[in-house]
Amino acid sequence: MKLKLLNDLKKAVISAPLNFEFGGLLFKFTAQIKLVPESELKILTEKQGANDGDIVRELLVSWDDFIDDGKDVPFDKSTLEELLVYSGLTARLSVECINAQYRINEKN
Repeated sequence: MKLKLLNDLKKAVISAPLNFEFGGLLFKFTAQIKLVPESELKILTEKQGANDGDIVRELLVSWDDFIDDGKDVPFDKSTLEELLVYSGLTARLSVECINAQYRINEKN
C-alpha cells in the first residue's frame, strides 16, 4: 500500500456522539466504532442471517461518557449484551455503526 494514511485507517476508530430517547429514557454517550473497509462492511451487512446485533458486536468497540444512575458505565461485552436485548436499542446502535462508516468530517 503506497499511502500511509490508508494503512493507518486499519486501526482507526470513529467517535460518534449519540443522544436519543428510547422508552422515555435518555441515552447519551459517545460510541467508539471500528472503521472497516467497504468490502468488510458489505460482508457484514449482506451475509445470510446477519442481524443488527451482529453488526453492533463487530463494530462497536467502546464508549465514553455513558452515565447511568450518576455513575460512569465502563464498556464491556456483558453491558453491551444488556443493551442488545431491546431491539430498538440494537437497531439504533446498528444504524449508527453503519452510518459512521460514511461520515466525513470537514477541516478548515
